[in-house]
Amino acid sequence: MFRLPREFAPFRLFGAPVVFHWSVLLMAVLILALKRFSVAGLVGALAYVLLIVAHEAGHAWVARRNRLYVHRLLIYPMHGVCQHEAARTSGQDIAVAWGGIGAQALLFVLAMLIGLLPFPPGPLASVQTAIVVAWGPFNLLLMVLNLLPIAPLDGARAWRVLPWLGERWRTRPRSRAPAKKKRPVGGERGKVVSLDEHRRRVSRSDD
Repeated sequence: MFRLPREFAPFRLFGAPVVFHWSVLLMAVLILALKRFSVAGLVGALAYVLLIVAHEAGHAWVARRNRLYVHRLLIYPMHGVCQHEAARTSGQDIAVAWGGIGAQALLFVLAMLIGLLPFPPGPLASVQTAIVVAWGPFNLLLMVLNLLPIAPLDGARAWRVLPWLGERWRTRPRSRAPAKKKRPVGGERGKVVSLDEHRRRVSRSDD
């Protein structure tokens, strides 16, 4: 009997397979049904899925930059998971946590730029609106929620950056002021002269 696959990996990012759960397709169909299978609905559903992929790709990119092996990116209808090698330091773990938010921030800026484009009224304008809404205000809402300091949200790890920076500040190497050079004691400007030269100078001064 033929069984539908529970997940599929159509492409790879940063060397890791991007695995979609079957429920992502179901969610996309529901969005299209609500939008009466319009082009704007299709673009909106695709933009939403790409938003989740971008978030996990941000985690993966930072992990690879820190030389952590990325196993795979799991994409679900409401969230994703970047499975990677455990961070070796607190700094690496914090950086990976902020990687997803950073990717979303880039999409937010892109949405604002797309919103400034002068599309005439019509199908292209509705496509523009779908992208701007998905990557703009909806994306911003997800960023705020994801930064809540509650596990398993990224905020539980991302906000550790504050005590981490404080610790680095307290343990930073402190520069010391250069010690003042002592003026050497001796003859002229501390220059060492022979006994005969010293006697000649004394005799000249007596004259």
